Amino acid sequence: MKLFRLFITLALSLSVLTTTVQAADTAPWYDVELILFKQGPTGSGASENWPGDPGSPDWTGAVTLQPQSAAGQSYALLPRSAWRLNAHYNTLRRSRNGFEPLFHQAWRQQVATSRSAKSIYLGPDRTRSEGTPPPPFEGLIKISVSRYLHVDLDILLRGANGNHPLNTPDLLASPSRGSIRFQAKRRMRSDELHYIDHPKMGALIMISRARIPQPPAAQESPATDSEPASAESEPQEPEKPAPAAAAN
Repeated sequence: MKLFRLFITLALSLSVLTTTVQAADTAPWYDVELILFKQGPTGSGASENWPGDPGSPDWTGAVTLQPQSAAGQSYALLPRSAWRLNAHYNTLRRSRNGFEPLFHQAWRQQVATSRSAKSIYLGPDRTRSEGTPPPPFEGLIKISVSRYLHVDLDILLRGANGNHPLNTPDLLASPSRGSIRFQAKRRMRSDELHYIDHPKMGALIMISRARIPQPPAAQESPATDSEPASAESEPQEPEKPAPAAAAN
């Protein structure tokens, strides 16, 4: 009886794993473009009481964006010629209202359900040697789909809560100390520009269904019952009738 239960448990686990892998393989492809920017000191959050240490995002299992040379794979960066939010980025960069662009990238990925979706690391550099100051910002984005697209943001903006230099011993010991954490969940539609607001930060994001060209179908030559005769083959002489048997 115990062996039977063990067999059923293993069979169900294998079925769930197979279904998850198949769902990931058939997940639709989307192009994602994201701008993160910092609000000026005169923003609406200037007088708010922020926690001294808001904690850090959960980096477990997060993937990183891949270079353009990995085109065809999920999370591969798109060339700048495919970016559509350049005008918005330039407007933020030239603004005199204290906006400071922090991040602008576009990539292509498969978008799965919330259960299978993976978080993507956002930041200047995920790997750094021990004792070096943490980057000014870093965080995660997770994009999933059900009836609508869903976006989860979790960004850590360092040094935004008072004067906390990035190379102080306290900050090196606790990378989130003196930071402000920007967490948001949004439901979105494709091909629409969405703005996610925060007193200290902001995000512009557009998600569009990827237009992936299909390879032309291979043209198969019609099947024949026999191979055609070679043009260089010599003609064959007709067979001679067998000689008649001599009469006795």
